[in-house]
Amino acid sequence: MLTMDVELRRRWSQLPTPMMLPWVEQPVLVLDRGTPWVYGPVEQDPGMTERGMALPRPVIRRLAELAKLELPFQRLAIAHELDPDGPAAGYLPALRAGPRPCTADEARTLVGPPPVHPAVRRTARILDALLGRTARAAKETLLDPILFGVVGSPELVSGEHARYYPLAAWRW
Repeated sequence: MLTMDVELRRRWSQLPTPMMLPWVEQPVLVLDRGTPWVYGPVEQDPGMTERGMALPRPVIRRLAELAKLELPFQRLAIAHELDPDGPAAGYLPALRAGPRPCTADEARTLVGPPPVHPAVRRTARILDALLGRTARAAKETLLDPILFGVVGSPELVSGEHARYYPLAAWRW
């Protein structure tokens, strides 16, 4: 794994420092400094719809630039910040004892529905401002997803630690 890390940093010196987490093949709930998150392989993204993953344009551009670099990531993973006052609240006591796997259905419930397209949210803010009301979109809980490139040593094995390189993060 160290050799892969050296190679990645040689080819792209701005690559952020990776996080060391176990590789998982199903969603896992974790606490990070008191904030609940769900992470797992991008193919099991709880925010994915039949049309694919919703990504802001700047993130799409960044990922296209990274793809051109042909970095040798073995897999991609995604992590979603969860609202500690929302559906994740009931999981917090158990998560204080450590990470916990969850089903795809649980992950979808915890993450919630796909976000409203940013253009629709902006239009709602403009209309609300014109009508003298507080923008509905401002009341939404905006949570951060993070997309990671992942490498293991020499392969990704469920349960074994891997390096998770943050590639893109955004706020809805």
